[in-house]
Amino acid sequence: MEKDKKQNMNLINSKNKKTKHSKGITLVALVITIIVLIILAGVSINLVLGEDGIFKRAIGARETYTIASEREYLEQNVLLVQLEKATDNVSTQKIGETLNSKNLDHTSDWHILKVDDVSYETGWNFVEKGTELNGYGKAQYDWLVNYETGEIIQLEDDNYLSLSAGDMLAVKDSLIINVDSSIIDKDVENNEQALEKQLGDNVELVNFNYNDSSGLTSTSFNFDGIDDYITVQYDKQEQKEALAKNGFTFEFYGIWDGGTTTHNEAYDYKGIFCYWNGDENKQAQFRFGIDEKLLKLKWNAGYLGGQDTSSDFIQDTKFVWNIWYDLDLDKLRKGCFITITVDTSNAYTVEGKEGKYYKQTVYLDGQVLYTGDYNKKQWDNFCTNELPNLKYFCIGRSSMNTDGWWHYSKMNAYCLRLYSRALTEEEVNKNYEKSVEYHSLLKQ
Repeated sequence: MEKDKKQNMNLINSKNKKTKHSKGITLVALVITIIVLIILAGVSINLVLGEDGIFKRAIGARETYTIASEREYLEQNVLLVQLEKATDNVSTQKIGETLNSKNLDHTSDWHILKVDDVSYETGWNFVEKGTELNGYGKAQYDWLVNYETGEIIQLEDDNYLSLSAGDMLAVKDSLIINVDSSIIDKDVENNEQALEKQLGDNVELVNFNYNDSSGLTSTSFNFDGIDDYITVQYDKQEQKEALAKNGFTFEFYGIWDGGTTTHNEAYDYKGIFCYWNGDENKQAQFRFGIDEKLLKLKWNAGYLGGQDTSSDFIQDTKFVWNIWYDLDLDKLRKGCFITITVDTSNAYTVEGKEGKYYKQTVYLDGQVLYTGDYNKKQWDNFCTNELPNLKYFCIGRSSMNTDGWWHYSKMNAYCLRLYSRALTEEEVNKNYEKSVEYHSLLKQ
């Protein structure tokens, strides 16, 4: 009996040992299985998401397909444009924004792209990511397209520099001309041939010596006040009409320091800007300058017969078409930003005065200095009798008083602008702030 009990106990202990051993084996197998599964999962994830994984390959294949299909679409568009041009048919539109070189022909719409110090400008179109491609969808990449040569270049993200007129001034709308050293590349400064080529076919630099006092620096156009000036051909009918209808804004930012006068050295007026018919023996008819003796900025638009002195800021009853504003000589010699606007989009009556008037405003460094009424009769006379015959802007000189007399200004012009409308006070202030900020960067 005792023997049987011992045998049963030994049998139970043996079973318990086997059970424990079996459990131990099962736990080890489980851990190994988990480890193997983790390894397999890692391998699978790497195969799918790794650097050369299935997912990356799929994305790469999709990108390759998209790039190829967009390029093919653009190639077909280029081919159609070229074929239609050869047959005098222009029904197919070029895709993207037309790029324009930095010159005085494109003061308001110049736009260039730089890729690895190579400039892409006139002759190229910029197709920006998101551009709607008719019948295809939106472009997923940035492209450069040359419709003359047929070249098509895909641009990598953040691997190109976009520069445009809007980078240097706040207001581009209705801008007629912007004489600003920002439009000139530094590598052509005071290189006569390269500089004239970049300025454009309609621009002529006259009598410049191409040095620091008579030429271009990185910050300004410099005029010696003796015989330097720039002419810009400008006889576009549509912008003349806009000027007549909406008025103008004239801006000068820089340093003015006297000048000279032909035929009569005692004459105190010195010209900054004018609009002229091209005849050296005739006067300009839209002009701005400074009387250095009286310290007044003087401007007029055409000749107004009679003795109508109803405009504000007329200070000479003999020459009633001249408008004069008092200026601070110290500010002129140290540098200041002068803005003149005449808003001809809205004529109004003034109590106690005959006829109708337009609002004229003068700003100094972005803030209102003077405001008053300008005789509508004078502007209408200018637009009817003088404006149709004008062909050239002159910068650095103006005629006044007598045919063939020219008056030159010694100045460093950081910018000189003319708009075919009156800018608002807010726009004037924004232009001032951005111009000063940009000029300060040029000086660094």
